[in-house]
Amino acid sequence: MASTADEPILNLLKENGEMHSNDICAALTMFKDATVRSRLGKLKSKGNLSVRDRSYYSIPTSAQTLPTDDLTQISNALRAADANKKTIDRLLNIYDSVLDNYETWVADNIGNIDFEQQLLFIENLKWLTGIGDKLMKRWSLEHVGYDTNSRQAQEDAKAKTELREQEALKNAPLEDTIVVVGHYKEGFQEILEHLPKKEVEDISV
Repeated sequence: MASTADEPILNLLKENGEMHSNDICAALTMFKDATVRSRLGKLKSKGNLSVRDRSYYSIPTSAQTLPTDDLTQISNALRAADANKKTIDRLLNIYDSVLDNYETWVADNIGNIDFEQQLLFIENLKWLTGIGDKLMKRWSLEHVGYDTNSRQAQEDAKAKTELREQEALKNAPLEDTIVVVGHYKEGFQEILEHLPKKEVEDISV
């Protein structure tokens, strides 16, 4: 039986094309990174995914190279765009209902709770806000499209660039990781160079 992570992985790669394993893990926040990486390895070994440079995954371009059973699995996993749009609409409607109930609770209770409960309220609000942000992003991708959402494309490109820079620094020589934060005041370096040096006297016995 296929893991619940398989379908989201395949859908993600269908929508975005080739992706680095780190980007896949970052996009599938509902699963642990170890789970996603494990399923990537299993899908690769079964031929459901192609891998480049050990970390870049994509769906194979030639379906004829896949076994019949794997073709059936991919066909079932990759839903049509209209189905994805309906699903995100349903999720947002459910989210709105939860948010309405939460808003009513806040109006009735926020003035009657102690400090610890207020902190818990803030944590819950952050959690709800994070869910809403992800749902709205997904809605925009499904209904507006990635290419036409320039702001989202810029943010994603910026995040991916920062991730690549961090990965590059891991194996870079020490001198490439040093960042110059300041210099000597103008003229001070010359003063340092002309300070008298201690002379070593020859001691004869």
